[in-house]
Amino acid sequence: MVAQVPSDDPVVSVDAIVDVLKAVADPTRFQILHAVSIEEYGVSQLAEKVGAHVAAVSQHLAKLRAAGLVLSRRDGTRIFYRAANSHVAGLLTEAGLLTGYVTGVIDSPGDGGTAAGARDAPRPQWVLTPGRLRPAGV
Repeated sequence: MVAQVPSDDPVVSVDAIVDVLKAVADPTRFQILHAVSIEEYGVSQLAEKVGAHVAAVSQHLAKLRAAGLVLSRRDGTRIFYRAANSHVAGLLTEAGLLTGYVTGVIDSPGDGGTAAGARDAPRPQWVLTPGRLRPAGV
């Protein structure tokens, strides 16, 4: 399926957009994306951070890579993962804003992006614990 857009715009595949949203639509993958949008992690570090088995995290990372949401870097025998770009943090922030729970932006170093409507809002830091994203200090 291809979305119809004005002739001066490139054609955007609706299926490709839905694939990205499907990749984010899993609690563990969402938590992984949140973590790697802030800093780079190895698989075992991510597994500990999100409270999942290393094998499961590896499977989720494969799906996130296929969707173009994470990039990897090899250092010797270890592989480290990071968000593909600053738009990943923006996607997570926008999803949080839609829920009404997140009222600011997810703080991520150097992304420079803020969620629409939150430009003047304080920039809270969000803490990831297995299954929860909560404001720092709460």
